[in-house]
Amino acid sequence: MTLAAKGAGLLVFLFSVLLGAVALIAPDRAAEQLGFTPLSDMGRNSVRADIVGFAWANALLCGGALFTGRVHWFYGAAGLYAIAVTGRIIDVIVSGPPEGVARAIIIELVLVALALFAGKWSGPSR
Repeated sequence: MTLAAKGAGLLVFLFSVLLGAVALIAPDRAAEQLGFTPLSDMGRNSVRADIVGFAWANALLCGGALFTGRVHWFYGAAGLYAIAVTGRIIDVIVSGPPEGVARAIIIELVLVALALFAGKWSGPSR
């Protein structure tokens, strides 16, 4: 079970690294995928700052868990993605469901589940 859990944590790590890299290198593409286009100059700046920060904070938590043995750090990543899901659900309740929100919610819920699984089953934390 430990290997599967670490694999789950690795998936969250890789997704987070990739999300941050795309937002940094191609903010217009990332913004389009996230549903906020067209971008102003400030919007592009915010994608590079906020989306990269969010994604790479998750990557640092997962990487720290994977490479230092502090597997409880996976719970931090799970918490951040859970906050994102909560915000999406609140928006759906308040404003109605925008196009594509189900896919985003499902992806984030899968990331939460993978991070929780990794935190629980990766072995004892140092």
